Amino acid sequence: MSLSVINDTDRSHSTSSTQSVKSEIDHTDPASKPQSQLQPQSPSDNAPCQFSAFYRWFILFIIALQGFLGPLSSSIYIPAIYRVKKDFNVSTTGINATISIYIYILGVAPMIWAVISERHSRRRVYIISTAMYVVSTLGCAASKSIGLFVTMRIFQAAGASAAQAVGAGTIIDLFQVHDRGKAMGLFFLGPLVGPVIGPIAGGYISQYFHWRDIFWSLAAVGGFVLLLMICFLPETGTRSVKIDESAIKAMLRPLSFLLEKIVVLASIPYAIAFGFMYFVIASLSHELITRYHFTSSQVGLAYLANGTGNAIGAMVSGKCADWILRRNSDQRSYVIEHRLSVTWLGVVLLCAGELMYGWCVQLQLSVVAVLAGLFLLGLGVGIIQTPSNTYVMDAYEGHAASAMSASNLMRCTWAGCTPLMAPFMLHRMGNGWSLTVIASVSALSGICIFLVQHFGHRWRNAKCHPLP
Repeated sequence: MSLSVINDTDRSHSTSSTQSVKSEIDHTDPASKPQSQLQPQSPSDNAPCQFSAFYRWFILFIIALQGFLGPLSSSIYIPAIYRVKKDFNVSTTGINATISIYIYILGVAPMIWAVISERHSRRRVYIISTAMYVVSTLGCAASKSIGLFVTMRIFQAAGASAAQAVGAGTIIDLFQVHDRGKAMGLFFLGPLVGPVIGPIAGGYISQYFHWRDIFWSLAAVGGFVLLLMICFLPETGTRSVKIDESAIKAMLRPLSFLLEKIVVLASIPYAIAFGFMYFVIASLSHELITRYHFTSSQVGLAYLANGTGNAIGAMVSGKCADWILRRNSDQRSYVIEHRLSVTWLGVVLLCAGELMYGWCVQLQLSVVAVLAGLFLLGLGVGIIQTPSNTYVMDAYEGHAASAMSASNLMRCTWAGCTPLMAPFMLHRMGNGWSLTVIASVSALSGICIFLVQHFGHRWRNAKCHPLP
């Protein structure tokens, strides 16, 4: 009798232990697999998504400001690139490489920040990265050689890149699935307003002051963002990975997302659009100065057309994607592939803008037509951007930062290549045919949208994408 009781107790303890281990596995593994259907959350009272609406949007505003620093620091420097080249006595290819290296680091560094944020603290990542940005920007302003300048630009890009990946995790923490498109649209206002304000400010500072004053100004902006984070930014994340996971395994996780069909196919259209936008941006200053005799400040204002289109596209597409998602889903679950419908409009506008800009510059038509092409190009990029990024974020809620860092790596790698391609293609083919080739590749990226829309739900249901 007593033996039977002991055996029953042992079996009960064994079952309980097995269930405990299984529960732990079930709790950690699905987060790194695509979610088949997203369901409205039932958060606890102290969850970040239970903060007041004003506080949640204020947190998002701070994160968007951090995301604003990276593109701002890239674009504000472009109108002054000729003066920097002259001061350091380097070639055109050499000075263009400073743009490409900066973009490459914007792609790689978020993978590290993403892992740290998932293992430890989002708030700590934001503060450390922003402090790194401020110090390295001061170093850029004080650089006396091209070697030191490039080194400081590398650390500047690393510091400015954190929000590009960690911001996705913060949005997951703060917002329900049916509000994330709008939140992503507002979040991307930071990264997209950077290319609007940057060239304007850079053009005027370069023309009326010294190019080094650009970096003194950036350091002041970074210091302001750092102060906001220290004073007002709470910790929103919880550890989404086991803390006893090896550091090497954790660091390799973002790379593993590059093997995921969902991440790769959903990211390719935006990566292509973003890269070709930098193709145009990197060559725009030269084209406007040589063909239309613009001053540095006028070149800066010309970037406003592209940046305004970007900002409008990101905002409108985020709201439209949320509306389409709610309209085509029931109240119990959401089929997130519906978000991608709006990206087709973005592909059409992108191709139209590329063709219009390329041939108007080639034929030296009215500068108004050139700027209209730039606006359509930026509008197309913005419309593609928000739904595709929100889709990747929703598909991998538990590891949104790592998934977004992999997507960001694809985008920045291509954007780092295109400025180096621009001088060669434009010299050999001219603007018209170069942009025709680019528009053709952009149109073909629609194949990826089609595949994800029609097979993405099946891939997520199959849960055949185990990740470390």
